Amino acid sequence: MAVSGNDISKPDSSTPSPSTPSERVDSSSQSSYISNAPDPRPEIPSPLKNWAEKHDMNGTVNNKMKARRAGTSWLGIYESFLLKNASQIASVESTLQHLTYLFPGKFKDAEVASEVVYSALGILGLYHDTILANALSSSESSSNYQPSLHTRYTRHFTTQNAAYKKIAYFLVVIQKTELLIEIMSRKYGGQRGQRTAIVGIESIKAGCRLALLQICGSRTIVTPPIPERDVDPKMLDPNDPIALADVGEEDADYWMMPRTGQKLPQLKEDSDATQFLMKKVLLPDDVVPGRNLMHPLTTVDGRIKEILYILRPLLYALLTLLASHLRESKKFEGRQARKIINWMPWVVGFALEYVCRDGVIDSLSSDGGIRAAMTKITGLEKRELEKRSNSTWWWTLRGQFYDSVTKPILDKMIKKTEKIPLLNLVGLYIGDYQYLMETYHFATSTL
Repeated sequence: MAVSGNDISKPDSSTPSPSTPSERVDSSSQSSYISNAPDPRPEIPSPLKNWAEKHDMNGTVNNKMKARRAGTSWLGIYESFLLKNASQIASVESTLQHLTYLFPGKFKDAEVASEVVYSALGILGLYHDTILANALSSSESSSNYQPSLHTRYTRHFTTQNAAYKKIAYFLVVIQKTELLIEIMSRKYGGQRGQRTAIVGIESIKAGCRLALLQICGSRTIVTPPIPERDVDPKMLDPNDPIALADVGEEDADYWMMPRTGQKLPQLKEDSDATQFLMKKVLLPDDVVPGRNLMHPLTTVDGRIKEILYILRPLLYALLTLLASHLRESKKFEGRQARKIINWMPWVVGFALEYVCRDGVIDSLSSDGGIRAAMTKITGLEKRELEKRSNSTWWWTLRGQFYDSVTKPILDKMIKKTEKIPLLNLVGLYIGDYQYLMETYHFATSTL
């Protein structure tokens, strides 16, 4: 089919003609101008937008509002002040606690004021320990922090078992306030109220320890049952960048190895070298889980010993109460009988503590004897056994042993030093504390 020249010269009106580059630029600039032009319509506030600004998608309060409220609360202000002055916490607490030792005998009801301050500082110290532990766990220094075996063991149970945490902290609070409760009971209830308070407190503590023994899987109860403050508060001081440095690393002098060029710190004393090397070595206790730092008491003898050790304070208090009733009843008038009654609580209590303090050794020695047990025992178990052994000397300040042996020695010493300058002050304070040891049960309590 032939096409005429007129048909070729006339383009089809249905197909768009290509635009020139200048036309494309003009059209694009015009569209951008239209899109960027302000909307003449007034903006209407949306309630949904206002709600979204105050709340996130989960319906919780905005983090900024949380921080603002926490910063303005009294606890938040106190915690921030505490962390800013972390390096002075231990020294201030220690100074205040030592000042309470000067109160007894200085004015009326001095022991009440002293014990109120001492108990309040003890409970406040528990709160400070919690703040410091939380701050350390969230700080950059936590990677260099090596907790003690006791802290690892107790932290395992306090974090993994809510019942253990509540019972353990309740037990520690009772221990911090037991002497104050006894003093107030004697002041307002006389000797009868004092005896009731002693038996009641010892019963509560024994029940708490038996519950902890069950929760821990029949493991030896450590003292205290909560994490101790084994962290130097200076670690949280941002102005002390070498607080967590290894021993000797804060010194400016280094010795460079000639071949490798590695720097080693210059240590001043041999003890520093031992500590420095021990920090670089992993021991079995460093890699085992916190729960396995104490062996379970697998034998019947070991469990019975631990239970009797826990019940020992309560049995001693009950025997002391029984002895006082027997003396008041005047049924035993003979000298020998009264002597037996007076010595009975002390002898039974001391024997129970001395014999039942090492139940874990009996449990571990069931397979290979004492030598095998000493090779299996952990560092935390050694620490607890040493602490129990050292606490036995407190029996020299209790019961009939104190009345018959310790008190005459102290009286002679006070009498000889009463005319010597400075030494007479020591004798004066010993005399003031003799009143506490002779009057109150918990003045010499260790468990």
